[in-house]
Amino acid sequence: MANALLGRIHLSGRIPELEPEARALVHEAVAAYKAIRGDLPGAVPSWPLGLPRWDDPWIALALRAPATTYLTVWRRPGTDITATLRLPHLRDTAARVDLPYPSASRAVPAWTPDTAELSPTLPTAPSAVLLRITATDPGAL
Repeated sequence: MANALLGRIHLSGRIPELEPEARALVHEAVAAYKAIRGDLPGAVPSWPLGLPRWDDPWIALALRAPATTYLTVWRRPGTDITATLRLPHLRDTAARVDLPYPSASRAVPAWTPDTAELSPTLPTAPSAVLLRITATDPGAL
């Protein structure tokens, strides 16, 4: 579900036949999408780790909206549990990093404002999360 959250979400298949835990993740993803979709049409994309290649161990897509940066991060198996992503537009910006999806994730994001680096730790692979970065100084973004 994380793949669709920064684009257009499409659901198909036999969702009613999913196990309750999987169905709950679908419902949670749809709710997260509804909460952010107003920001998406005008957001500007960037790839903090560069354009992804087929076998990259980490992939990241950022969408910069006027007041928020959304970031989907994927970790594939066989790599370190933490990556470093550079978000230069947020240099020297005090910010709060939230985890809108999935709420049960054990992901831990660490923000370093002076270097504009976000270091997400995703203990499980494969896994993906949606992060929301919001400046705590209202005039910063």
